[in-house]
Amino acid sequence: MHAVFASRFRFALAVLAATVGALLATQPAWSYPWPIRPFDNQHAVRGTFDDPRSLRGLIDITLDNPLSFHSGVDIQAPDGTRVYAIASGIATEPNRAAVAVSSPFLSPFAPLVFGYWHIIPAVTRGQYVSAGQLLGYVRPGADHVHLAERRFGVYVDPLRRGGLSPYVDDTAPVVRGLVAYRCGKKDALDTQALSGCVDLAVDAYDPPPITPQAPWSAVVLSPVRITWSGLFGSSWRPAGFQVRTVDFRRLLTVPLRDVYAPGTRQNCAHAVGDYRYWLARGLDTNALGDGQHAISVSVTDARGNVRDAGLRFTVANAPEPAGP
Repeated sequence: MHAVFASRFRFALAVLAATVGALLATQPAWSYPWPIRPFDNQHAVRGTFDDPRSLRGLIDITLDNPLSFHSGVDIQAPDGTRVYAIASGIATEPNRAAVAVSSPFLSPFAPLVFGYWHIIPAVTRGQYVSAGQLLGYVRPGADHVHLAERRFGVYVDPLRRGGLSPYVDDTAPVVRGLVAYRCGKKDALDTQALSGCVDLAVDAYDPPPITPQAPWSAVVLSPVRITWSGLFGSSWRPAGFQVRTVDFRRLLTVPLRDVYAPGTRQNCAHAVGDYRYWLARGLDTNALGDGQHAISVSVTDARGNVRDAGLRFTVANAPEPAGP
């Protein structure tokens, strides 16, 4: 009995080792090449992870304008460009517009899945694909390939360290300024004359390290993290006050409007985007007192470049009426 158990145990260990070995063989140790030639050159990116997506480009509240977070990166490539597999695996979802390659085996729970969207496939479902093999061609009218990376069921940013390589970005994000709204409303207010209940957002973006070609040459990209501090010196917070931060290291599952403020619009051909991120909701300015106030905002991109900014605003509540 002991011999049978030992034999089964050795067999289970061998299967486990083979599976782990196959996974390690099919995924890059620290980084992976670009899916278009030249594989070892950085290419222009015109859309990044978790940036806003909508049917009409604007983040407005209507039933016919679905909103979502971008699940990958858009690599600019002319129509017809050949697209190649980053890692080996099984082609699991080839259709007329996309291919997914699961590694190391065909399973809905594969630990590593690369998705290549907006391509005309050159592979079939269930076909084994080796790293560097042709997957298809950028379809007419797309002008880019969307690359998505899913690890153990979670989408992650392909531009992070350990993702696409080479990828060099030495430019810090840009902070355009503070944006304020009446609580629950969409029209921006004068930040030098705030009163009553207000919501605060920051207008910020990350410049692309390589400028995409026209008509996408004016695009802005989303940073990865936004944090802030200020207003209250202790742990006390007014009732209804909600602090917001941005963390785009994983694909978000919250509603898009919980992250992006009114006035946000995505990049489009010949139209630059405008990204506004919530910082605080439900701020009663009476808790601050009249006069000038400031917050400190820190914006970080995928490669750790940081922009710190101090943003000022003025509270000017109407004076209480004098007594009789």
